Amino acid sequence: MKIYKILGSAALLLGMMTSCANHDLFADRMEIGQILPTVDWEQNSTVVKAGSYASFKGKYYTSSDRDIDRSEVWALVKRQQSAAATSKLTTSLSYTKTVAITDTVRSMQKIAEYKHSDAVWDGYEFVLTDSFPTSRTLSPVKWETPEEWDQEKFDSYYPSSFQTEFMNYIVNALTKDSLYYNDLRNVYINYAFTAEQFEEMNAKHGVSFPTETESGKKSDAWFTNDKVDHYYYTTVTEAGTLVYHEIPTEDAAPEGVNVYPVYESSPWLFSRYSDDTGGRITTVRREYMPYWKDLISQIPFTSWIYDSANKNYAVSFSRTYYLRPEYRVYDTEGKMGVTTDNKEVSLN
Repeated sequence: MKIYKILGSAALLLGMMTSCANHDLFADRMEIGQILPTVDWEQNSTVVKAGSYASFKGKYYTSSDRDIDRSEVWALVKRQQSAAATSKLTTSLSYTKTVAITDTVRSMQKIAEYKHSDAVWDGYEFVLTDSFPTSRTLSPVKWETPEEWDQEKFDSYYPSSFQTEFMNYIVNALTKDSLYYNDLRNVYINYAFTAEQFEEMNAKHGVSFPTETESGKKSDAWFTNDKVDHYYYTTVTEAGTLVYHEIPTEDAAPEGVNVYPVYESSPWLFSRYSDDTGGRITTVRREYMPYWKDLISQIPFTSWIYDSANKNYAVSFSRTYYLRPEYRVYDTEGKMGVTTDNKEVSLN
């Protein structure tokens, strides 16, 4: 049985070889051993002003039984963009949002053609010293710390979601908890909220917080002092959550718990002695945080990024174009040789 299998396999292999002699599948798809022009070049320019020319020295040759027809430079265009904005209305919360994008804006296409007759034979190869053009429309763009805001430029340069994502991060960071307590206080004091905005927030959240608009009066409204107002003790739930219990006097606490003072402060604050720190800490009461979130959400994007010290807006945008060129040489039969050692050309 094994002998039959071996003989059968040998016959099948012989049949395949005979079939290939009559109908070569590989030969149908490609030319074996085709002769292509041998091509190399030296790029003299890797940084070029948009609209000017990038110089090069092309070198090529082919077999003695073939003739060169022409050479060409092809290139694709790559674009690099970066955009950033920095919060200037906050201090301890130092936040900069950045976006960087690299994409191809123009696929590989011919940008220049050269006659073979312009090349010089140096005894070893043909040498063509020439240049290829770049487009003036690919000039770089920069927009940095403008003194006057230009909404059209911002909309043109920045992703459509940038502003919303920036503001969402800032607002959520300031109101998620009291990690940035001082920043939230400073924003309330220093930003020019209107009385109507305070009244709208009071009505929405059912509170009667101050509607003063002067910074000094807002500073007085957001206060703490050393006078003990009442007391608190803590317990821990089965889930491990710490619970604060506020009581009017120390005697109102259950037996066996530690009692600590709560200091006089604005109604939305919880200013207390902390045994963990050995001193007073102040936080925004959780039930009032939605009020502050809604309030600071009304601050426009441009106010968050305005640098009052330098009188400009903390944004920066840059756009740069790059060419990825290659040098191609064609013989009279249409066979093409192409360079592989190609250097990117930056347009400035």
